[in-house]
Amino acid sequence: MKDRIKNVLNYIKDEGFKGQINVFQNSSKKASFSNGKLDELTEGEKGNAGIKVISKDGRVSNSMTNILEEDELMKAAKKAISMAKYSEKDENNDISNDKEFTYIDWAYDEDTKGLELDDLIEITEKMEKDAREYDERIKFVRGAEHTTNLTKIIFANTNDVYKYADYTTSSASIMLAAVEGDKSSMGSDFEISQSYRLIDTDKIVKNAAEKALAGLEAKILKSGRYDIVLSPCTSAQLIGIVFSSLSGENVFKGKSFFKGKKGEKVASSKFNLIHDPMNGSAPIISSFDNEGNNTSRFHFIENGVLKNYAHNIYSANALGEEPTGNAFASSGSPIPNISPINMHALTTTTKKKIINQEKALYIESIMGLHTADPVSGRFSVQISGRIIENGDFSGSFRGMTLAGTIPELLENIDDVSSDFKYTGSISGSTMLIKNMSIGGK
Repeated sequence: MKDRIKNVLNYIKDEGFKGQINVFQNSSKKASFSNGKLDELTEGEKGNAGIKVISKDGRVSNSMTNILEEDELMKAAKKAISMAKYSEKDENNDISNDKEFTYIDWAYDEDTKGLELDDLIEITEKMEKDAREYDERIKFVRGAEHTTNLTKIIFANTNDVYKYADYTTSSASIMLAAVEGDKSSMGSDFEISQSYRLIDTDKIVKNAAEKALAGLEAKILKSGRYDIVLSPCTSAQLIGIVFSSLSGENVFKGKSFFKGKKGEKVASSKFNLIHDPMNGSAPIISSFDNEGNNTSRFHFIENGVLKNYAHNIYSANALGEEPTGNAFASSGSPIPNISPINMHALTTTTKKKIINQEKALYIESIMGLHTADPVSGRFSVQISGRIIENGDFSGSFRGMTLAGTIPELLENIDDVSSDFKYTGSISGSTMLIKNMSIGGK
């Protein structure tokens, strides 16, 4: 593969272009059960490559292929070169010259790679069965799923940068329904890890079942100002929206409420948001991004102050800054976009202390947060979850509305717990946010 890539890059260079190639090879296994029956069983391998070329006057073009033979890679390169003339000249387009490379060997788990389909079936079937037997009110399991993946990545460009990585991931999830009389409620949960052995399927079943059962008694509360507690999953959603406005591309295009605020206070002084791409506890880690730039640990927001944007080469050049190693692609889409690998807030306390509120709303589901206005951060979303009274869950709520702005949410953050839950490239944790406007009855 290295020789194939070298030959293609030499062709791109001979044609007077700069170029880069990302190659992904993925081996996966998946088992899924639904209501006592094997619903899906797959095992397969796939590969693809994303090729980017840049002309001398900064015209850029991308091409992809899912066939990794040299002839097909060459065809994709020729296609990209032929298309470049249709793009605009832009001097901000460039490729990496970051030749330093660290191979990470702690992202690879031999047990996950070697897990047989029969073992995967057994694990998934037990998870689905345990869910149905958890409580007589659990009437349907819409899906219990377990997957493993082995991914190989190669990056190379015409500046003689060459880097590679191997990593494993495993994920498990379940979605179920509780029914009692004419009332019904859904519950779900999941975990992602480098190793299937680190996934607690009993915990996934329990969390999903308890969420569904609690929802049977959900009610609509009175409108007012409430302290809210975001679950790890919903706080990850918030961090994801925050990252969108931290994207250097969105800042450059004026689509960010963080534009022009670097060095200013944009959140509670208790809020620290970091990018930590080589943290060994994360499900996906990397020492380089898919433009070939090395990654590093740094603060986006430190003690409430905006410190950094997330940059690829283009946005860094456009804003006169340095790339931050935040250009990532995937086996499903091998053309890089600005995104994180392991992004999370630093902890200030424990979940137990956060839950110990006299009265608060514990939000387990937010619908529509992605529709927040990118410039003002204004949003109005539907929420559901549980009611906290005197440090305990005392009931559930549904059909209520959380309204405000993302900057307001950030400013009102009071505490962040240590119960990290990885949702992929972002980790959420239980988060206390004070005095938010909630619409109800």
